[in-house]
Amino acid sequence: MKEVRVRFAPSPTGFLHVGGARTAIFNWLFAKNQKGKFLLRIEDTDPERSRGELSEQILRSMRWLGMDSDEPIVYQALNISRHREIAIELLNRGKAYYAFETTEELEAQRKEANAAKRPFKYNRASLKLDKETVDKYIAEGKPYAIRFKVTDGVTEFEDIVHGTTTFKNSEIDDFVLLRSDGTPVYQLAVVVDDNDMNITHVIRGDDHLSNTPKQILLYRAMDWEVPLFAHLPMILDEEKKKLSKRRNPVSVEEYKQNGYLSEALFNFLTLLGFAPPLLKGTESAPVDSSNEKQEIVSMEDLENMFTFDRVNKKSAVFDMKKLGWINSEYIKKTEPAVLLPQIKEVISRLEIQFAETSENENLIFNVISLMKERVQTVNEFVTYGKYFFEDPVTYDEKGMLKHWTTEIKEHFVSYTNELNSITPWSADILEQHLREYAEKCGLKAGQLVHPLRLALTGQSVSPGIFEVMMVLGKKTTIKRISGFTSQNPR
Repeated sequence: MKEVRVRFAPSPTGFLHVGGARTAIFNWLFAKNQKGKFLLRIEDTDPERSRGELSEQILRSMRWLGMDSDEPIVYQALNISRHREIAIELLNRGKAYYAFETTEELEAQRKEANAAKRPFKYNRASLKLDKETVDKYIAEGKPYAIRFKVTDGVTEFEDIVHGTTTFKNSEIDDFVLLRSDGTPVYQLAVVVDDNDMNITHVIRGDDHLSNTPKQILLYRAMDWEVPLFAHLPMILDEEKKKLSKRRNPVSVEEYKQNGYLSEALFNFLTLLGFAPPLLKGTESAPVDSSNEKQEIVSMEDLENMFTFDRVNKKSAVFDMKKLGWINSEYIKKTEPAVLLPQIKEVISRLEIQFAETSENENLIFNVISLMKERVQTVNEFVTYGKYFFEDPVTYDEKGMLKHWTTEIKEHFVSYTNELNSITPWSADILEQHLREYAEKCGLKAGQLVHPLRLALTGQSVSPGIFEVMMVLGKKTTIKRISGFTSQNPR
C-alpha cells in the first residue's frame, strides 16, 4: 500500500488558532496511526498579510503541542515559479485561458448580478475571444489573469467524514489561477504543492469543503492522482457560535500563557470531534470504570486508537469547564520538576519579587505538593497562592470585621510568642499546639485559625493553615504575624 502522507498548512496571517491546532492534531494522529508522514507547509504567498514572526509563532506552538514535521518544512512562497509553470501548462492543455477584464469591469458584472438578485458568476467574455485578439492584447501589454475553464457535469468524491459529496459544475465559477500581477491564487498553489509533496490525504476543516471540487478539477486537468479528502466539523463556543476571541482565548499560545499543559490541550482538542473507545485495562493498570467516556487519554493511546470511523460529523462545542477539569487531572499526575520552570515563568511574568535560590525552589516544590489537587491551571499556583511568594499587603475586609477582635488579639499575640519554641515545625505539631493553646484559653480553635489565615495569606480562604505554615517556614510565619498585629491594632 502507498505510504500515507498528510500535511498541515497554516497561513502566517495570524496566530495558531485552536481550530487549526485541532486540524493539525487529527492529521498527526492519522499519520502516526497509519505509520505514515506528517508534514508542515507554511502558506505564505500573500506578501501583504504573511509575516515571518507569525510563521515562527505557529511553529513554536506546534512544537509545544509535540507535533514536529517528519520532513523539512515547506514554505509555499518559494514555489511560486512552479505554480506559474503549472498555470501555463494548463493554458497549453486548453484547460485555462487568458482573461483581460479590468477590476472595474468585473465590479460592474457583480453589481448587475446583485441587482438581478442572482449569484455573481463571471460571464466568460474573454473565453470567447479568438486567438488573434488574445495575441494582440498580450503583445500590447494589456494586463490579464489566467482563469481555469470549468467543464460541464458534476464533481463527486467520497469524503472520509461526510461520505459521497456532489457539486454541480454549473455552479462553479471559472476561477482565477494567476492574478494580473503574476501571483498564484490559493486554489492553484495548494493543488500544486500537495501533488509535489505526494500528499495522499487532505484533512482539513469544513470551511474548505467548497474549495474541494475546484481542486479536484485541477488535479484531473493535470492528470494527477486525486488525494482522499476528510473535512472536519467546525468547533463552536458554548453559545453554539463560531469561536471568537471576544468571548474566549482562541490562540494556542494564549492557552499556554494561561497555564494549560500541552498534553492536556492536545487531549481536549482531540475530543472535539473524536470519540475514543473505552481503553482496556490490565491487572496492574485497570481502567477507571466510572470514566465511561475515557476523557483522559495519552497522546500514545490516542495515536493507537485514532480512526475516522469515530470522528463526528456534527460540530463540537469548546467547553472551557471540561478543559479546566482535564488540565487539572494532568497537573495532578505531572512531576513537580516539570511544573517548576512553568511556575517560575508565571512568577516572573507577574513581576513578583522572588529570588531564584535553592531555598525558594524548595518552597515552590512544597507549594506544588500542597496545591496540585486544588488548581486547574499552572497559573493558579501563583494567582491563588501568591501569598507563598510575597507578603500580603492587604487583608480581606469581611474576614477582618468578623474575626479580628480586641479579645482575640490579646490571645493571638500570646499564641504567637509560643511559636518560636515549637519543634519540629510540622503541620501535625502546629495543629496540636494551636488546639491545646485554644483549649487552655477557653477558646474554640477556629477563633485562632481565622486570624492566623488572614495574617499569613491576607485571605479568608486557603489550603489547610497548618500546611501553609509548614510551607512558609517558621521565620516567615512569625514575621508575617508580627507585621499583621502591628498593622491592625484594635
